[in-house]
Amino acid sequence: MYVDSQLLFSDAQAITATAASTNYIDLGAVRDIGTGQPLYVVCICDVAMTDGSSDSTLTVALEGDSTTTFTPDGTRDLFTFSALSAVGTIKYAALSPGSSPLQYRYIQLKYTPANGNLTTGSFTAFITTDIDKYVSYADGIVIS
Repeated sequence: MYVDSQLLFSDAQAITATAASTNYIDLGAVRDIGTGQPLYVVCICDVAMTDGSSDSTLTVALEGDSTTTFTPDGTRDLFTFSALSAVGTIKYAALSPGSSPLQYRYIQLKYTPANGNLTTGSFTAFITTDIDKYVSYADGIVIS
């Protein structure tokens, strides 16, 4: 999967409480990203999520704002990581051009844990035009 450093929201960012991504993207400076191609937000679990009661979830939302203060003018929930997501768990969501929050100049991700206190969990997230959907299966498994 191709990762452009200008489109990186988080790079192994530790998440144990509600937090914004370490980076935001200035759509005024990064022009013509994916022109004519589908765009995806990809989030990869780098360090497994753990908590005391094994019931935490982590919602990842895309926020848009006209300034870098991020009192969001537009928010869209993208996906939720379930309790105890393992290392390598990958979630992705398609972005529709011109949809909220892409109408705003700045975008960032917002990580929101629920149902417990996360003790570990770290994530890398970015925008890309290509996603890795290949799955390798062990020998002897029949797929129907």
